[in-house]
Amino acid sequence: MTPHQPPPLQQLHYSRSSPDSAPRFTAAGPDLPALLLGEIEPLLTYEPPDDCEPPDDGPGRGAPGGATPGEATPGEATPGGAAPGAGAPCDGAAPADAAPPGEGPRFPVVFGHHRLADGTRLLCRAVRTGTDPLGRRHPFHAHAVRLPPDGPLPGGLLPVEAWESPSWAERTPGTGTPEPLAALAPARRITKAGLLEFVTARAERLVPFLTDVRTLFRRPDAPQLLVIERDTGRIAHWIAVASAVLPRDLAHRLTFTTYTRRPLLARQQIVGALPGSEFDYAHVAGDRRYRVHDCAGGHSSPARDEPDPWASVAARVLLADRPALFTEAARFRTAADRDATHDAGRLAALALREGIPLDAAGRTAAARWARFRASADRREPNPLLAPLLRALAVAGPDRPPEEWAALAELAEFFAPLASRTPGAQLRRDLRAELDRAAPGEPLARVLALARLAEALRADHTPVLTARLSAALLGDAAPDRDAVWAAVTAHPGLTAAVLGTLERTAATGDPASVVHLLTGGFPAADLQRLPHLRMAAALADGSLPRPRRSPDDTGAAPGPNDPRSTGRSPDRIAFLAQLVRSAGRGQGANPSVLRTAFRLVWGSSAPTPAETAALLDALPAERHRAAGLDDVLVRSALDSAPDDAEAPAVARILVLRCGPRLDPRRHAALLLLDQAGAIDDGQEVAGFTARALSLRAQARPLEPGIEDRLRHVLVRRLLFGDPCPDELAELAASGDEELLGAYAHEARGGGVDLALRRTPEFAAACFTAWYTAPGASGLWEDLRTGLLDEVLRPAMRFLPREQLDEIQQLLYEQDPSWEELFQEWNRRPGVLGRLGALRRSSRGERRAD
Repeated sequence: MTPHQPPPLQQLHYSRSSPDSAPRFTAAGPDLPALLLGEIEPLLTYEPPDDCEPPDDGPGRGAPGGATPGEATPGEATPGGAAPGAGAPCDGAAPADAAPPGEGPRFPVVFGHHRLADGTRLLCRAVRTGTDPLGRRHPFHAHAVRLPPDGPLPGGLLPVEAWESPSWAERTPGTGTPEPLAALAPARRITKAGLLEFVTARAERLVPFLTDVRTLFRRPDAPQLLVIERDTGRIAHWIAVASAVLPRDLAHRLTFTTYTRRPLLARQQIVGALPGSEFDYAHVAGDRRYRVHDCAGGHSSPARDEPDPWASVAARVLLADRPALFTEAARFRTAADRDATHDAGRLAALALREGIPLDAAGRTAAARWARFRASADRREPNPLLAPLLRALAVAGPDRPPEEWAALAELAEFFAPLASRTPGAQLRRDLRAELDRAAPGEPLARVLALARLAEALRADHTPVLTARLSAALLGDAAPDRDAVWAAVTAHPGLTAAVLGTLERTAATGDPASVVHLLTGGFPAADLQRLPHLRMAAALADGSLPRPRRSPDDTGAAPGPNDPRSTGRSPDRIAFLAQLVRSAGRGQGANPSVLRTAFRLVWGSSAPTPAETAALLDALPAERHRAAGLDDVLVRSALDSAPDDAEAPAVARILVLRCGPRLDPRRHAALLLLDQAGAIDDGQEVAGFTARALSLRAQARPLEPGIEDRLRHVLVRRLLFGDPCPDELAELAASGDEELLGAYAHEARGGGVDLALRRTPEFAAACFTAWYTAPGASGLWEDLRTGLLDEVLRPAMRFLPREQLDEIQQLLYEQDPSWEELFQEWNRRPGVLGRLGALRRSSRGERRAD
């Protein structure tokens, strides 16, 4: 043996020569440890399934006399370049141990790779060499070689590449000693074309199988893969698939067997079985020690909860006939990339370079791996980056958010593609994604997409601008800082966001813009942004705030401070200062006036006194163009019942805004004006009827006006100059609220006191409460109660002189009133007689 010649392989042969004999080791190398024979013997025992029967025309597979019908001899390719079994579909082209049409199943060929207790490995092949018509004791022969613990077979072969090698013997050497064997000759029975045909026929099982293969070396208790096919040739192809996708060092260590009668007793990582084996899926369905892949019509294990992007990419690589990419992916592994985190991305990047279409998960993994390589290995350029970026750019618009997030991390690398066709396609897709993501996606993701858009020189969509502006106006300071950093880095985006803020100040909530500017928002050129200029002037304190009035207890008022007592001149002046801060030529701009007004008063209305000042300072066309009519009208309608300015303001608003107001508010303003006239004593005849009519038109009436009207009308009818017609109008209306208020006021202490002290008031009350008897049921009850329960008790305790004065006043008004009063107030005793005498004397005087 020359120094460069490898040592011969340790071999052994194990066989049963006839159905009546026991299996035994028939030949073994002299250097094979005898202690291992007990462990090796069960691995070489041959037990065919029950449904295999010998053909009528000769011995089974492997028997003397040559190959069975439909089978290629060892080393010979089937038509089309595929090995027997390669690409055989589940419904049945003839693989190595498949029977021709009309015959029962062929006996399986057992090919296995096992790890022994001492760490060494055993590669073996067993075939049937004869028949046993009575049972399972078929003659068989097993040939095995012992291998070192790790590494390839001599010649660099993978274990699966020795399947159907011509080096396997099917009989014991005649000398009883194995002939020296330095290496196994490659079988070349599983060709590239055959493997492609096989995986194409089983594409639906490919991803689940590859997902499970990837777990075999991740932990010691990884589940075994039970592969069930109709022949062992197909199982060998599954093992070839697993060996092709695993890293080379792991493929050398992969243990397997193409067939066992009792798969649940096997200890290999991939265990092959036929449908007739002693196996029931129901017994292992919930057992985590097994993953079942049945391509013979039975049940398979359900897909894992977490999909494996690598398995999906690997399946597409195999179906694209690019198995060499698995080896190339292993070469791209760097020192910083030792774990399996980026295995999918590395393989996906190579697949995209080759034009293999991937799903979103694969593209996302490729983009993340590229970002990882760029960060971990800055000094060494990634040769895959350029083709990968081009492939990612033209992948199509149907990208999930995760893929866009991964692309955004590569924003700086996409910049060179901005002026090229791939960049134009990605830019178009990105605009649609920005419109989708901007309203609802997390802000960090939106900012990342904005950076990608800037790299690709994509126009900023209004939806993106609105989202960034909303984040700036929000309450989260970190968000504001992040958004402003992203915005100011790009002049185009800065201008767009400032434009949105300008529109917010003009048409939305300008106070939120002031809050933003007060919080340290960097100053910018606001020359052409008058609304932002006013907000900035208010935020930076360059304008003196309105001074506090004596009733304020807190700090100086802000723009939304609702307190206003005594502040009318200050806030009106402050409004003028804000308008001037907008810049030259902006004083006539209605929107500027509207924004300034909202910065001073916010969402509240000015007081009636402030409204009066504004109406005095602003021509009608200016406050009308600024859209202030409604808020000014609201200031009058919502005024307090005792506000002295409100009726005069209502009168002006009726003149300026009346034709444009709805009927209800127009009637309410007229009623407020009418109430002011009644209170000032400037009412004209018929004021009660007019007030009642306006009140009906103005419903639902503001509480302040309702209280004001009730107060002034009741007091006018009760304490003012006698006006029986006005009271009669109220009595006839039957209005419960006003009549109730009248009765309540008449029963008060002020009326009782006036009745006792003032004869004129007593006479007026008598005539008033005798007015319009029967005008309404409510009035009849009220007036009767007032006469009997208010006026009569007061009259009962008056001295004679005051009673005479009341009667004289009533007589001067109309003699019939005096008679009515006497009849109503008739009393027994002295007062009655005195009254008769007084009437007689008055009668005599009248006769004279």
